[in-house]
Amino acid sequence: MRNYTYLEAGRFWIINIFRTKRFDIDRLDLNWSTTTEKTDFVRGFRMVDHDDNSNTVLLHGADADNLIFSLAHIHGLDNSTEKDFEEYIQKAMTTKEYRVTEQKKSEIELREDVLH
Repeated sequence: MRNYTYLEAGRFWIINIFRTKRFDIDRLDLNWSTTTEKTDFVRGFRMVDHDDNSNTVLLHGADADNLIFSLAHIHGLDNSTEKDFEEYIQKAMTTKEYRVTEQKKSEIELREDVLH
């Protein structure tokens, strides 16, 4: 059984790609069989902060690309922890800077060339 959600009158498949105790990041893909019109939001990610009144942010385009590359970058670090992911996601949701190198990180060593 698949999970579905509705946005802009379109039905989307939900695929959870990342989860911590506080955050969920889901990939949302439009289910074309249930819609007659193309919605503005076709494919991207949904970030949910369960501690902040279930604050939800939808991302697509360059922001979605920056989010997924940043998560992969943090995961690839030798000493990354769940705290590092949560710190990045929390800053990304508040500052709307989804590329980890645009955030001023103190604990995680970042190299821009890793993201390109």
